[in-house]
Amino acid sequence: MFTDTAQMRTLRRALQHCGGEAPLAKVLDVSVEALSSWLTGRETLPAESYLRVLGIVRPGAKSRAR
Repeated sequence: MFTDTAQMRTLRRALQHCGGEAPLAKVLDVSVEALSSWLTGRETLPAESYLRVLGIVRPGAKSRAR
């Protein structure tokens, strides 16, 4: 069953902010496969990565992917 968590919603916002999976994976320094597993809920987003995602989506943050 798919559970839409606050972490997953924030991750999707970061995905939009960075312009796709590959740029976001690069900013987070993870593989596209790992990112995809977090986005689909197959794997849990690690706390360290979640903190980095929060830094991407916070108001006034500049994307390092661009």
